[in-house]
Amino acid sequence: MRILEELGLSNAEAKVYVALLELGPSKTGRIIDKSKLQSSTVYHILGSLIEKGLVSYIMKGKQKHFQAGKPETFLNYLDEKKKKFQGVLPQLKQLEAAAKRKMSAEIYEGVRGMKAAFDDVISTLKSGDTYYFYSAPSENLIADRDGFIRFFRSHHLKRQEKGIKARGLSTPQNKKLLSGVVKGIKNCKIHYLKDFAPTGLVVYANKLITWEWTEAPIVVVIENAPIAKSYKEFFERMWENASS
Repeated sequence: MRILEELGLSNAEAKVYVALLELGPSKTGRIIDKSKLQSSTVYHILGSLIEKGLVSYIMKGKQKHFQAGKPETFLNYLDEKKKKFQGVLPQLKQLEAAAKRKMSAEIYEGVRGMKAAFDDVISTLKSGDTYYFYSAPSENLIADRDGFIRFFRSHHLKRQEKGIKARGLSTPQNKKLLSGVVKGIKNCKIHYLKDFAPTGLVVYANKLITWEWTEAPIVVVIENAPIAKSYKEFFERMWENASS
């Protein structure tokens, strides 16, 4: 089961655990037959699963009979992993902070890259913070209207849930599209400029995201306080000349 592998088990561990769930208390021979793994692998995996607290055994005579722990046992296993991770988290954050001092830009590719970049907006800002965006129509955006709405509507729902505010600048040609994105979602104000608005630009904290909506988008995230400040100031000047 792939989900068990995603939770941290190897492919062989997942096969043995599932086999034991189906078999109930069993000797190694039945487990080998059911999992279709080599005997040496099964012996090793059983030891590994016992260490993880996911398998136990009882002695019947001189033979071990192995039994899978209840599926709920995984919650305890995951809690243990979480506690261990939290123990090293401060060190990892220090390494991240040191790297950020050296790094001025990151490049993301594809829709997953877009999601990673916009998830950073959510994780970086706190409730009550505001970010600024520019969105002007483009051929690619119009061609994939539904995909654009789905992606950014999901983002704005996450933003609303955390209490983050957004202000945007666009052009009247884009009004219907953006209305579909933010309809019914709170704390998002959009003003429209008659002549010009950059496309694919987000300013938050000390960062700037620039992107283009295509089938395989490339997203650039720049972390630089002076650049972010200048774009915020430019936004405020443009905001004064725009209409709602």
